Amino acid sequence: MAIQPIFIVSDNFAVLPEFCAGAKELAGSVTAIIFGDEAAAKEHASCGAEKIVYCPVSEEGAPEDYASAIADLVKEQPQAVVMVNNSIRGRCLAGKLSVHLDTAVLGSVNEISAENGTLCCRRVAYGGTAQRKETFAAAYGVITISAGIFEAPAEVSGTAEVLPIAGKPDAPIRRISRNEKKEGGVNLVAAKRIVDVGRGLAAEEDLEMCRNLAKALDAEVGCSRPVAENNKWMPKSSYMGITGVQVKPELLLALGVSGQVQHIGGINKSKVIVAINKDKAAPIFKNADFGLVGDMYKIVPALIEKLS
Repeated sequence: MAIQPIFIVSDNFAVLPEFCAGAKELAGSVTAIIFGDEAAAKEHASCGAEKIVYCPVSEEGAPEDYASAIADLVKEQPQAVVMVNNSIRGRCLAGKLSVHLDTAVLGSVNEISAENGTLCCRRVAYGGTAQRKETFAAAYGVITISAGIFEAPAEVSGTAEVLPIAGKPDAPIRRISRNEKKEGGVNLVAAKRIVDVGRGLAAEEDLEMCRNLAKALDAEVGCSRPVAENNKWMPKSSYMGITGVQVKPELLLALGVSGQVQHIGGINKSKVIVAINKDKAAPIFKNADFGLVGDMYKIVPALIEKLS
């Protein structure tokens, strides 16, 4: 039984087709809410939603200024679920929406299903040692989701009705300057092959070895959270896990990855996982299809030579 209805709120146009495709499997109607002008809304009208509501953000404003207006739009329905992109800005907006809708936020949801007419959300609990299944008891609910939890459509189609948001933005804070971080990254969600780098890598310069292997495999390079967050060797957009990117490649080659639950939650939908680790007791081997116990500093150069 479908849930009625679902609103997709995202500050990232790239995730709209995936989120809308997943929501359409659960809901009778899907409305996408974006931040931009009418031209941007029309450009993404084939994302899969029935309607696209655009919120024109001024140079001095921010998406969260529209929290009250978005909540008023949601309240036009007797019950609804709001799915928000799990970005820093999205999480801020989700919190404000929950206040206006008088409900809770379920953060970093990694699986959504419809069971007996009820939307059921699953997310990790107790530091990643367990999965918690939750539903909303109130008429409205807000969840944050990351790219990769739904199957992205092979191609987008349809033309959504494009409408402006009815309400006006609140502007309690005015932006006086903007200094964007220059952080490169790749679309790991769309990658067919991924070289996954873990804490077993001894030095930042050794990433070149991993990149060379990825080049030989026609793969992208991702990592575990400590490599990006703690060591800062790769962009934060490159780490895979429950709170990072969730991927579904045909092949994932894990190099020096220990295999903690939080990271496994981001890679466990890979069709084939090959693990290389010198620790034969590493948890990654329990989740790998193929495992090789050994020194990756000897194995990876040999692989590059054979594959080149």
